[in-house]
Amino acid sequence: MERDGLARIGVLEIDDTEHATPTIAFVDTPRYPALPKALKLKGIWNSEKGSLVVAPSEFVAEGAKPGSKTHLWPGFRGSQYAEVADKSEFAVPKNISTLLLDSKKFADAVRRMKQGADLLRPAYCPVAGLPHRLAFLVYCGFDVFDSIPLIMATENDTYLTSSGVLAYERMKELPCSCPSCSSGRRSREELLRHNCAIAENELKLVRHAISEGRLRELVEARIRPDPWLVQNLRLLDLDHYDLQEMHTPVKGSPFHASSKESLSRPDVIRWRKRLESRYVKPRSAKVLLLIPCSAKKPYSISQSHMRFRQALLASGKRVVVHEVIVTSPLGLVPRDLELFYPAKDYDIPVTGHWDRDEKQMAEEMVQWLVRSQEYDLIISHLGDEREPVNSVLGDFVDTSGGNPGSRDSIRKLEDTLRENAPEPERESSAMRNLDDMRSLCRFQFGAIGESLCDDASVVGRWPYLRIVRGTSQLGMLTGDRGMVSLTMDGAKILATTGGYCVEIDDFIPKGNLFAVGVEGANKEIRIGDDVAVVCKKEVRAVGVARMCAAELELAERGEAVHIRHSL
Repeated sequence: MERDGLARIGVLEIDDTEHATPTIAFVDTPRYPALPKALKLKGIWNSEKGSLVVAPSEFVAEGAKPGSKTHLWPGFRGSQYAEVADKSEFAVPKNISTLLLDSKKFADAVRRMKQGADLLRPAYCPVAGLPHRLAFLVYCGFDVFDSIPLIMATENDTYLTSSGVLAYERMKELPCSCPSCSSGRRSREELLRHNCAIAENELKLVRHAISEGRLRELVEARIRPDPWLVQNLRLLDLDHYDLQEMHTPVKGSPFHASSKESLSRPDVIRWRKRLESRYVKPRSAKVLLLIPCSAKKPYSISQSHMRFRQALLASGKRVVVHEVIVTSPLGLVPRDLELFYPAKDYDIPVTGHWDRDEKQMAEEMVQWLVRSQEYDLIISHLGDEREPVNSVLGDFVDTSGGNPGSRDSIRKLEDTLRENAPEPERESSAMRNLDDMRSLCRFQFGAIGESLCDDASVVGRWPYLRIVRGTSQLGMLTGDRGMVSLTMDGAKILATTGGYCVEIDDFIPKGNLFAVGVEGANKEIRIGDDVAVVCKKEVRAVGVARMCAAELELAERGEAVHIRHSL
């Protein structure tokens, strides 16, 4: 199963048939026959093997036997006339017609649906699955939709597209090359075929986005023509960040942050929250140097940042300088964290103008940094970010004049550091490397991460740095992951504190660890985290989590931890 947040690609097994999800269950009636290989949606009175069955309505359908016991399935349509029935094998939001009119209730329904045992059940979204909504609804965790909204649109003479709805009769040209649109014929049947085809094509794109880890990016593009979708996404971000963050990998795919909603992506918000709750600057850093971001990432390989670093080296004060990049949408990126996702994996449109939300975010983050960390000197060497940041700094030196890349600015930065920065207490760059690694480990694992660097040294050439204690390697930073990958010895240090541990029964994993063998897990574990696999505090293996903490405790199938080393 492939994952991207709450969204997932899986296999729905019904009787002896399998269907890749997310998918559409097509109504199968004489008037609206489903395609032969499609997942069919049928009533219980005419169901067949391998179809998705809907319980009948209390409103007797034509042809129903008099006196037959019929009722709506509670949770399928949420009718107030429904009798109590057995729980469905699907998680289904109640009162969908109301949710389509109230974004707050919809966001709350998603939260309820993704809690407890319902988290693992396939989620069914009736009536709402128009093509331009599918990316967002899958992002919310829905796996199965029905063709009812496609039929309703056809009956209302509505032409569906992945970016919205159009009036069929007003279209002089059809902007689609599907067989129905290319046939040259206009009819209700051709319109229905097109509407179904565009929905299926959109789900193919959604599944691709999930496999690439870029569904959120597609969602931000798709919600634009529908205010209901924009409201829902913003409310999910504002009111249910914890739910989204729990399922968001700590190492994701590169993304474009090109909309207002990008500022509130769960991985972006988590970055800011982790800075404020976990981050402590390198111990030897006495001078705060605020610098702009660069288009090329990691920042260190960009020409502008190479010039900044040359000025630091020429000043003789590099080891006491803490470089912090000011950027949107992350706010701040300390140099020691520039490899950590998403610091090296985002791209933004650069116009030279920051909007009000971006300015406020930068101001708040810089204020937090200056208040929480102790610096002897603050230097602002910024460009477009200069105005909002400088307004909250207090005592500082501006060395850029608004043009941080100019020769005069670089020279002023070098001179300011040489004349005003405190003398290094330790000349060894190796000690500064250890300080930087300690800050990174704390950011990755919390306070317990610092223990990995106690009595240790850092060896190697950036970005491939190893944490070594005596003759034992505890972990290694790599450029592709941007995180510390633990060895068995490193996992043992984490296990003594009880953090980032997956508890198993008394056995030694052979190959990867599957969910059936998991007894418990620390709540802070997210997909992509390095974890210690333990049995009563004895480390049996170390690897990368493939499930978040809630799933590790609930799931009975699927890969739980991808094992790197074991006993």
